[in-house]
Amino acid sequence: MVSLRLGVRGAALRLGLALVVLSAGTARAQAPETDTAFQALGSNADAYCSRVALIRSATKRIDIQTYILTPDITGTGMIRELESAADRGVGVRLLLDDYGSHDAKARLDRLRRTPGVEIRYINASRKQGLGRRIDYVLDFRRLNRRMHNKSFIVDDRVAIVGGRNIGDVYFRQGEAVFADLDVIVEGGALSDLRQVFETYWTSALSEPLDAIAPLPARPRTAQDPSPDRVPSCATPAPAAPRDLQVVPTVVFSDPPSKLSRVQPETPESDPIREQIRREIDNPAQSLFIVSPYFIPSDGWVHDLVAMSRRGVDVRILTNSARATNSTPVHAAYSKYRRQLLEGGVRLFEFKPTGVPVEEPDLEFAGMRSRSTLHAKTFAVDDQKLFVGSFNFDPRSLHINNEIGILMLRSPAAAGGIRTYFEVGARTSAYELQARDGRILWRDSTPEGEQVLTREPGVRFFHKILLKALSLAPIEHLL
Repeated sequence: MVSLRLGVRGAALRLGLALVVLSAGTARAQAPETDTAFQALGSNADAYCSRVALIRSATKRIDIQTYILTPDITGTGMIRELESAADRGVGVRLLLDDYGSHDAKARLDRLRRTPGVEIRYINASRKQGLGRRIDYVLDFRRLNRRMHNKSFIVDDRVAIVGGRNIGDVYFRQGEAVFADLDVIVEGGALSDLRQVFETYWTSALSEPLDAIAPLPARPRTAQDPSPDRVPSCATPAPAAPRDLQVVPTVVFSDPPSKLSRVQPETPESDPIREQIRREIDNPAQSLFIVSPYFIPSDGWVHDLVAMSRRGVDVRILTNSARATNSTPVHAAYSKYRRQLLEGGVRLFEFKPTGVPVEEPDLEFAGMRSRSTLHAKTFAVDDQKLFVGSFNFDPRSLHINNEIGILMLRSPAAAGGIRTYFEVGARTSAYELQARDGRILWRDSTPEGEQVLTREPGVRFFHKILLKALSLAPIEHLL
């Protein structure tokens, strides 16, 4: 099994943390601090069963905001849990992205018939089948924008925020996994996360599912795939984290207006890209970035190289060509590798294992892997740590809406990223080097270390494809 576990306790590299989250709706420098317990969900099993346990423990309300909900084994397992919660009188609100969660609409038939359940879609097309595809072409500028946020709030007492959507590739067990990271929080952060959810829920771009896809007169019978293969989870909700660390933290999020064609520039519309730039603009010692989709346009290369040349330790982990689930993104990123390496930035690429795993919206050219990095996090000066949905790419910067949590002074938490780069990355990632105008891949294995002169796993036709994609004028859409 391949996973990314960031932390400070031995070889497992698991992150165990606590935090304080500041108000998302006020000026960042003056936001009040609130004590909040924080715990990382590094393994897919913990991520799935924590959600299930929280649903089962709910007594009042469940609010879920996600980009992708797929009607596969774990996706329908989660829907069945929500149906059971609704049957016992728990209110359920689902806020889904129309592009990522379109396939789930039919499976939500029974859930949306239950009293107390509301389901809304963001930025939706009202057409079906071929008409929907035509709609995406004719109204591309609007429908290309996606609500990439992921939050999972139960009874206003506990929430999960991070990189995982809801579906098999995010919760899969065994060898076929996404290496991902969520955080479960309790306490003061809930009011801030609730505010973000309510802002999107009441947005003009949020529409009831019944208005987008009218409810059939007769209930449809759900045919769930392999219900016997849904992971078995213990009923009790996870205990609150112990040995809490209290640190000042902010909730970062994009305003819903980012989904609109016209985005007003007001203090309330402060986009996440600017919030993050302010935090990583001037590190004194180190900047460690983990981003599965990494395209350093918009001046990032210049900034990262400038940091490195003044003595900042800059390290970046992204997917390798065979581990990525978006070949166009890797092609765009590959154009910047040599400049970054020659500027002193240390680059690492996540290794692939096994046969391909298919994510719903990023299949391309058969260049996929059973293991894919999907965690989105960065650490500054071994003090600040961010966990959320934000990637360092044009799509997160300018197109998609994102959310995340930043801890401002937490050496134990941020130090976990350093520990990963110094210990875990030795076996789970290649380290790239620039030598004599060429890029080399250093591969450390239990059998020893070797230096590869060709990009691992990339054959002749894949190399041509990557080159062609790197020249295509599509980088601003990736």
